[in-house]
Amino acid sequence: MSYDDGGMCSAGLDFDAVWTEMMEEWQQHQVRLSYLRAALEGFVRLLHPEATEPWMAVEAAERRLHHHADEWPVHARAVADHLGTHAPDVVPGASTPVAAAVAQVIALHEMVVRGRAVIPGPDSDADGNVFRTGHAEVCALREASMVLLLEIQLLMATAVQGDRVAVFDDKYLLDGMWIPDPSGSRWVDEEMPYGEYLAVLHLQPGEPPEL
Repeated sequence: MSYDDGGMCSAGLDFDAVWTEMMEEWQQHQVRLSYLRAALEGFVRLLHPEATEPWMAVEAAERRLHHHADEWPVHARAVADHLGTHAPDVVPGASTPVAAAVAQVIALHEMVVRGRAVIPGPDSDADGNVFRTGHAEVCALREASMVLLLEIQLLMATAVQGDRVAVFDDKYLLDGMWIPDPSGSRWVDEEMPYGEYLAVLHLQPGEPPEL
């Protein structure tokens, strides 16, 4: 309930606070997904200009790397499978699991872009306590972003294998930055090899960080 002076009742204030927090997270993942879709489509146009849909390029890369397990981005199939629990509708066309996940992501993003996505709203219990919902919707967007990140890696791995992209022996982080440390953080005064930085983050090469 809102009052003449612009204020709201306590239940309205609770609802507004929870709603605002929910929408911030929901929209954050939507924006991230939009940028990643644009990035994936840019890679496809560059590396596979003949592909009319992004999943076609991913499908070709997936088939090419089928017998090269060491080239696969870590967790790619697991993330694709998890996305399927949130977006079970099968999009016709792709015949390989990871490419099918890309087609699902694009269909999911199109629903958001065209205003057809279900907008989650807060709920309340018998005592009038307001609590957030939309966990599945946010998880779907987060997993969709992870799928696109992994597919960009997949396209790059295929391009490297086909000698279409040069491979550098190592990559270095810029000096003068804070990095995580068991004691909290530490300052790096000189260049650090990429492999050493992955160890700091407890990641394996190709494994994506948590979003």
